[in-house]
Amino acid sequence: MRTLRLLPGAALLLALVACSSTDPGSTAQDAAPVGTPTTASPTPAPTTTSQSPATPSPSKPSPTKPAEPRAADGFDYQACRDAVCEVYVKTGSKVPVKRSVAGFSTLVVSKVAATGVAFGGRTPNISVSASGQRAGSRSRLNGLDITTVAVNPPLAILRLRTS
Repeated sequence: MRTLRLLPGAALLLALVACSSTDPGSTAQDAAPVGTPTTASPTPAPTTTSQSPATPSPSKPSPTKPAEPRAADGFDYQACRDAVCEVYVKTGSKVPVKRSVAGFSTLVVSKVAATGVAFGGRTPNISVSASGQRAGSRSRLNGLDITTVAVNPPLAILRLRTS
């Protein structure tokens, strides 16, 4: 019967030891009661570097429609006099071109619409034209190659080259 009396005492002792916050190798300073201030070892101060603070990387721009192509020569139609240029045109634009290449001296844009671009040239004896030219279309009027680069009414971009 004596063993039965020791058993509850041993269980109580085991429970108290298990709930204790001290380790077998700890010091009295470590075992201070809760709420009692303790002196802790000093924490090292953060080190500073000569680098500037990290700047956040720029966020990705929200998806938007791709940038529209730009005409290399803008609205400078005089750049087309040698029959080599890339310009913005609109309905009614008159682009001077080299007569010896095109057979006419002015390329006239008669229409810029969602359905395409129409242009042509004439002399007193002949008339040449192309219509319904969409982005990527290529036409040849005599010795003048004309590529419709983009159509975005009321403007379009035409690229002229000699053939």
